[in-house]
Amino acid sequence: MNESDRRFWPFKPRISIVWTIVLFGGLSFMAAILQAKMDWPRAGSDTWVLVTVVVVSALPVVLAILDVIIERGGVIEYGRVKIDFSQVRRLGMASITVPVNIGVPGQSVTDSSTTAILDALRKATTCDVVIVNLEEGQAWWETRLLVLVAGAERLRKPDKIVFVATDSRKQERFQGWALPSELLGPLVRAHPQYLRSLLAARAAGRQWKLVEPVNPLNPAAPGAKPAQPPWIQGGLAGGHPWMAFDDATGLPNEFLTEQFLQSDLGANVEIPETPKGISLGRLIDLFGAVLKKDSIDLSWPAERQMGEFLNNDAAYIAVTESGKYSTIVSRLAVLNEVLRPLVLKKTAG
Repeated sequence: MNESDRRFWPFKPRISIVWTIVLFGGLSFMAAILQAKMDWPRAGSDTWVLVTVVVVSALPVVLAILDVIIERGGVIEYGRVKIDFSQVRRLGMASITVPVNIGVPGQSVTDSSTTAILDALRKATTCDVVIVNLEEGQAWWETRLLVLVAGAERLRKPDKIVFVATDSRKQERFQGWALPSELLGPLVRAHPQYLRSLLAARAAGRQWKLVEPVNPLNPAAPGAKPAQPPWIQGGLAGGHPWMAFDDATGLPNEFLTEQFLQSDLGANVEIPETPKGISLGRLIDLFGAVLKKDSIDLSWPAERQMGEFLNNDAAYIAVTESGKYSTIVSRLAVLNEVLRPLVLKKTAG
């Protein structure tokens, strides 16, 4: 079904005006002929006939105006059920856009520069949703996305990753979203080193989890770190002890596993070879089977918004505005908004 099929009046405004003039002239002419030939309508009915002609003639303009109201975010009502999708964004999940390549764009990460990604990871875990802007296809490397996805999967936060990109010269166009656990499998299979680096980083991180922080706190040295235990030797765990604890507090580094992972990917992928960028085509190649691309666009006619919502049984659905990502909403939250007025009215009655 195309857009014109969903409209009450599928023609342009100028045609609406022309139709109004044609209808008015045609109906007036017909009324004049009927009165001359058949003496109908009778005297005294002229006003009624004129009103009828004006109302019928104005229908094209009225229907065209109704389409405009619906397209600009009108409210749909079926009986006592009302859904206003123009207000649905307030129900959406908090999100944050992750800096390009986790804050280190266009250059390979060495051991000393892995700290640059920690702030981006820390901010990402404060939200339910993170937005990855692929821009024109070279903004993000697969290695950096792996660090973000692996961290989100391990920490269970953020819960959802949204992809936007420059598409047909339009920036930040919604491309789809997925859970980190759904993205991790396809991503680690994209390169023979990715899984090896991930397993090594997680094994190294678990070793340092067994090391206690300095206790009790020494006021003279508040950031004191514990000594490296003798049983941690070699590999990522033994080769990067300075990453294990925070310099300022002396407490364990929450993102140690991801810092280990980035260090290993930098040494074994980013430096010896050209890292792969994620274009729109590569995004589909990697995640086409798991990306959720359905959305409700606020620029659509309201009945189309309603139809998309009712035909989609997913727990969450993306909301866009002229193709640009806006938010993700819980289907249950939207249904609650629909039912709440009905329940309150029933209770009050």
